[in-house]
Amino acid sequence: MSKDAEIDKEFEAQLKGKMGWKCPCSLEIIDKESELKTVTCKKCGKTFKTNRKTDYCFDCEKTIK
Repeated sequence: MSKDAEIDKEFEAQLKGKMGWKCPCSLEIIDKESELKTVTCKKCGKTFKTNRKTDYCFDCEKTIK
């Protein structure tokens, strides 16, 4: 095994450790698109990102309920 191949394996192990990955198959997560969408609150006009189905920001949602 060449020295470069050993360095690559060490680098890959360090990278996985820093990112909390334990398995090489975890590298597929990188290509996953975010489920967050940008929403503008209908009450106050604040723009925010969320993964919920809502038309109001957290603050306005509290006052509505």
